[in-house]
Amino acid sequence: TALGLLAELKGRGMEPSVKTYSAAISACEKGGDKYTDTALGLLAELKARVIEPNVITYSAAISACEKGGGKYTDTALGLLAEMKKRGVAPNEITYSAAISACEKGGGEYTDTALALLAELKKRGTEPDVITYSAAI
Repeated sequence: TALGLLAELKGRGMEPSVKTYSAAISACEKGGDKYTDTALGLLAELKARVIEPNVITYSAAISACEKGGGKYTDTALGLLAEMKKRGVAPNEITYSAAISACEKGGGEYTDTALALLAELKKRGTEPDVITYSAAI
């Protein structure tokens, strides 16, 4: 598994890169809600190693939060805010994941989801069917 390979790499004294962590976080996201905390732990580990997360890393972590359900909505939105603060520009995938996380959070996040959709358009990116579906 991806997590096993990451552990093996570290066990051999090799330093994982941002690409390695991004792949592992993405694998956690694909594993569903039972790996959300693992994905967030990997993101924290990456930052502790003073490796800068990129748009792929953040998008995968936000998507993992979406898969984790409504209890992770605020975490997903926090990661979106953090990446912007660090100068990492969100892309269509990032926004779609954040909007989907809002959907999982319930009605109280409707305005936030619509604001994210408007922000995506303002940045000059056209939402795709996945983004619109998440917003609906």
